[in-house]
Amino acid sequence: MTTTDRVEVEDYASQSQEFLRRSREYLAAGDLHQASEKGWGAAAHMAKAVAVANGWTYEKHADFSVVLNNAWKQIRDNRIRFFGAIANDLHSNYYRRSRFLDAEGIAADIENVAELIDLLEPLTD
Repeated sequence: MTTTDRVEVEDYASQSQEFLRRSREYLAAGDLHQASEKGWGAAAHMAKAVAVANGWTYEKHADFSVVLNNAWKQIRDNRIRFFGAIANDLHSNYYRRSRFLDAEGIAADIENVAELIDLLEPLTD
């Protein structure tokens, strides 16, 4: 990995942690749409960090699933696939009306994203 790639990986990983922190803040404030989007962003940015570190493509939304599948093939932990689906579900909350959002479920989903980030982090080395 080049120095430029390392900087890019660190930028994505740092942004992932920032989005995770902000998702929890938005959740605490009751802004479920933003909590969901920041949770999704946290997962997506860590996947981008993994993609850069491993020389994989991540240029569009659909690449999220490809990167997670590649990561799963490396570490064979089924939680990667499960938590990836949860992250995608958080993203879909953007399109839902507020009355259909569930704070307790979103809180659990954000913590699942935090676990996904922890699972993916070793793949950024």
